[in-house]
Amino acid sequence: MYNSINQKLPYKSIRAINDENVVNFLKLIFNKIQLIKILNDTTLEKRFLKEYKKWIFSSKLNKLEGIKNFKYSNYANGSSQIFDYFYDKNKSRRFRAFKGEYAYHFTSWRNHFPNWKYINNLDIKKNDAVVISLPFSDTGSKHLEMEKLIEKCDKLNVPVLVDCCYYSMCKGINFNFNHKSIKEIAFSLSKAFPVSRARIGMRLSKIDDDDPLFFINKLGLVNRVGAFIGLKLIKKFDFDYIYKKYQNKQLHYCHKLSLKPSSVVCLGIGGKIWKRYNRGNKTNRLCLSRLYEKK
Repeated sequence: MYNSINQKLPYKSIRAINDENVVNFLKLIFNKIQLIKILNDTTLEKRFLKEYKKWIFSSKLNKLEGIKNFKYSNYANGSSQIFDYFYDKNKSRRFRAFKGEYAYHFTSWRNHFPNWKYINNLDIKKNDAVVISLPFSDTGSKHLEMEKLIEKCDKLNVPVLVDCCYYSMCKGINFNFNHKSIKEIAFSLSKAFPVSRARIGMRLSKIDDDDPLFFINKLGLVNRVGAFIGLKLIKKFDFDYIYKKYQNKQLHYCHKLSLKPSSVVCLGIGGKIWKRYNRGNKTNRLCLSRLYEKK
């Protein structure tokens, strides 16, 4: 590996001085969560990643197959950090996504990769790189053309990143990741739980290509506070908890607002009367979370 790390060299890695006053101050203001203990726990992120993968497989309402082929896991500061590294390693390619995909992609591509293009009629070319969400960002269900898209990417050796940030608050999402074109899978807890500012994410990969995310994980330069919070959450709440708790409210408000329930429990899909919410496709996506919070 290009960035091979020899942890046995005692003076190799630069680090801050454990100043007594600084340490005591941190203990005082974060005493309840024992911040110093968390920051110095070299096993924390590894334990989180191991439990997170088990948590994902534990769903009784969804089924993902082929994930065992992605044997490498890395902690990430939410899915956005995973996207950034995917862009970087495929910067010589043209980026592609369906209309209605997560806006972060289009903002990034607009500023740094201006030759990007929406996917139309599966017009994928050999020099493309594809990002697709599962469930799909604009509908909360699997994109109707996802299977055909992945098959075409397989034939053309086009790299694909699958973003599963909505997966953990849904039902009926079934997919087999056993495709050579799928290089990485992104997961995040930001949508299932109100912890988006904690930046709790995981990337699964088939190979260790020693990219920057691998590098910082090997050094342990990761967000251990986020890993701590994430580990506590997935130990406390089972995978299907959010969907089961709010499915009846989803049905209630979708009926009330003339929406179709999405596979993602906080989303409803509307017709023309909701055209202000349009993201480029025929239907319109609404997030119902604020309604569920009413007593």
